[in-house]
Amino acid sequence: MKKIVSWVMLLLGAVAFFACNDGVDYQKMRDEELALLDDYLAISHPGAEPTPSGLYYFNETGTGEGDTIKTGDRVQLYYATWSLIDGPDSVLVDETNGYLDGHRYEPYEVIVGTGGSITGLEEGLLYMQKGTHSKLVINSELAYGQRGSGTLIGAFQTILMDVEIHKVIPFEVSSDEE
Repeated sequence: MKKIVSWVMLLLGAVAFFACNDGVDYQKMRDEELALLDDYLAISHPGAEPTPSGLYYFNETGTGEGDTIKTGDRVQLYYATWSLIDGPDSVLVDETNGYLDGHRYEPYEVIVGTGGSITGLEEGLLYMQKGTHSKLVINSELAYGQRGSGTLIGAFQTILMDVEIHKVIPFEVSSDEE
């Protein structure tokens, strides 16, 4: 009887292992993403250095006014997103976001530091101020990771964002919290 129980347990363990292992080599996908990102940066932004988290941000010169955005601020922004795919100069336009072809939609709103948006965007906002126009290069660890996002951004894909800050509503501590 003990042998049968042992074999059944071994069989159940093997079934559980193979059910969890979907046959996808995630490390290979991540390595390919990082190689593609390196190629893109070498061509488009040679010498660029990331933040400690791995975010690349490029603020356009002469933009922005007022204080830098802080954690807790409510930020209204326009944005467009691309997914870095196939080669260093190949991007897929996600036409459902922010602004494209000069047409503005309603601003997207983010409360910085709440986790309500992708990590890389929230971090990038901390380097901006009202009126800033920036380009963000966000690797998958700071974006959608291994799950991707819908049909346009797949697993382990770096995204490129063009962001323009429309309005900043500073976080105010209520008298109850002081």
